[in-house]
Amino acid sequence: MDEERTTVGIGELAVLEGSGTLAIYGLGSCVAVVLYDPDKRVGGMAHVLLPGPRPSSDCRAGLPAKYADEACQALCLALESKGGARRRWRAGIVGGARLFSSETPLETGVGARNIEGALKALLNSGGELVWNETGGVTGRSVLFHLPEGRLLVRALGEGWREASCQVVVKK
Repeated sequence: MDEERTTVGIGELAVLEGSGTLAIYGLGSCVAVVLYDPDKRVGGMAHVLLPGPRPSSDCRAGLPAKYADEACQALCLALESKGGARRRWRAGIVGGARLFSSETPLETGVGARNIEGALKALLNSGGELVWNETGGVTGRSVLFHLPEGRLLVRALGEGWREASCQVVVKK
């Protein structure tokens, strides 16, 4: 897997066709949202900062993936523009950790709210949730390899491993 890597920054998204690797390093309470069409070999990843919706005081310029709902919509449109079909999509979410013990309870912190917002948006987008590595108290990094559609996760202090799914949900 020596493909060129495209790093996806906070509030950004990227889509690849054919081959390559999308990467997000140092996810804390943020979440990575992944969509992949195995037939068209097109995939994308968004680096979501907040659950949304965007408040009216937040300018819409830049950062198309800052909020979960907008990130999923933009990612869907980007994949469709490259021939991706919602009925074939495999979807995933990684991240949403609580990194500081002084933060609000695990189930109400920003990480938990990011997970909830991203899952809701993903389920509304269609496809099947096949990767779900969320929550906990440890930061993660994510690599998504095309064309095979492999999602790798590395928790702080650990090595890279294939992402799993804690629950499988199909709309």
